[in-house]
Amino acid sequence: MYKKYVVVEGNAYSRGVQIGKELKNQISINYQNQTKYYRDKEDFNYRKWGDMAKRYIPAMEKWTPEVMEEIKGMAEGAQMELEQILALTTAYEKSFSRDMISEKCTSFLLAPKATYAQKVIVGQTNEECILEWMNELDTVIHHVDNGKESLIYTHPGVPAYTGINNQGLAVLWEYIDNGRTGDGVPTNAIIRHLLECANVGEAVEFLKMVPHDVPNEFGIADKSGKIVSVECFPNKVYVGRDEKYLVHTNHIVFGKEETDYTRSIATKTQYTEMENQIKKNLGNIDIEMAQNFLRSHENFPNSICAHLSPERPWNRVLAAVVQDLTCGEMHVAFGNPCETDYKKYRFRKYPINNK
Repeated sequence: MYKKYVVVEGNAYSRGVQIGKELKNQISINYQNQTKYYRDKEDFNYRKWGDMAKRYIPAMEKWTPEVMEEIKGMAEGAQMELEQILALTTAYEKSFSRDMISEKCTSFLLAPKATYAQKVIVGQTNEECILEWMNELDTVIHHVDNGKESLIYTHPGVPAYTGINNQGLAVLWEYIDNGRTGDGVPTNAIIRHLLECANVGEAVEFLKMVPHDVPNEFGIADKSGKIVSVECFPNKVYVGRDEKYLVHTNHIVFGKEETDYTRSIATKTQYTEMENQIKKNLGNIDIEMAQNFLRSHENFPNSICAHLSPERPWNRVLAAVVQDLTCGEMHVAFGNPCETDYKKYRFRKYPINNK
């Protein structure tokens, strides 16, 4: 039975060691599956990627040093080579290609004006290739460090995919593509570092400064009600804002001057359906309704709740995550949310500044 929730405490290195020990089996299987995936897909020896990924170490040590320490600890705890954990940490940089990114995730950010009880609610699907990632391995890691806490959904061996911290900040993420790559910090190290930020302003400033290796969109919200969509490219960063809601899928929304390499109709269809659901229920959305947004099968097979189909034989939703920043809760459905109940995860103390 795979572990779906673990608690780790202490400094970054110590938490990494605990993650490695607690999830040793899941991390190892994830690595073995990546090895098989790239051997079958392109006759590539995945061990080479670990060596190639060492080029990210200097940038991580400069911009996300605590993430680098966590990775080192994870390698020790899992009794694996650092290069193997580094390969998993940078797996999305390895897989980045223009024929894949258009069929991925759907996200939303809801400010108080959009919700029934003036809450801040955010959520997203994680839609990926079932040959590349085994969703039964996925987990929630609860980090505790001197009063600061984070709840992180991720693939074992990957520092962070999406999450919320007890300072009241949430981070969502999606692939986008303007055809450029750079020489910067890997995606999942950026996400993990963002979850150390206290508010939207701090997170946006970091995203403007940090060098980006591949294009990504990060949805950021905090408990004050601020929501932003930050499209980050190796050449430029664009910040989208709204007082009510924001939606994003895998095409460029705010960086209008960039060339969009998205080719599939799925991203536009999913975007339109999510926006329609929000507009229809504006001012009446609660956590249950937000969860149901991610269960939509409208326009199948290009639906938000994506399933395997003849048109899309390898991609489906691996998890759906909805986060309530007002209450400090993470709700995760491991698998298609139409088939799997959401599980609720909470902090020991929320928000951190409560007396």
